[in-house]
Amino acid sequence: MRTHTVRGGDGVSLHVAETGDPDGRPILFVHGYSQSHRSWTRQFESSLADEFRLVAPDNRGHGLSEKPRGGYDRPDLWAAALRAVVETLDLDDVVLDGWSYAGLIVLDYLASHGTDQVAGVNLVSAISKMGTEAATALLDPGYVDLLPRLGSDDAEESVAALVEFLRRCVH
Repeated sequence: MRTHTVRGGDGVSLHVAETGDPDGRPILFVHGYSQSHRSWTRQFESSLADEFRLVAPDNRGHGLSEKPRGGYDRPDLWAAALRAVVETLDLDDVVLDGWSYAGLIVLDYLASHGTDQVAGVNLVSAISKMGTEAATALLDPGYVDLLPRLGSDDAEESVAALVEFLRRCVH
């Protein structure tokens, strides 16, 4: 696996993992909230790597990327970060693959930068809107109740909420 450091739109340092055929069509895997590029380990270790160039950044504040205190509520910064990865690594005709919260990031990118360098989009269990009653209605009420605790500054409370979230993900 190759790794890169890319500077996002506001100078935030982003860790980016890459594997696969350097000459293959790039697939840019974007992870969800509270995850990292490691969310895509199975894809990186699959036969996709024989044919495609697989790239996965750690989003701002996640994984091995820089963790600034602010900017998480700014769609332009999420879009600029993705654009920086696309441009820095020359990901022409890229397929954007967004999972969960990354649906918003991919859509922010498309709204800001269009589809000129994009060959396709794949949204996996993705959200496409947030911050409205209509968006909240799409979420499981149990998850909505966990959100404040997941973001708590109290490590014990945050970990307990994460454990509860993971329990709810498995049947």
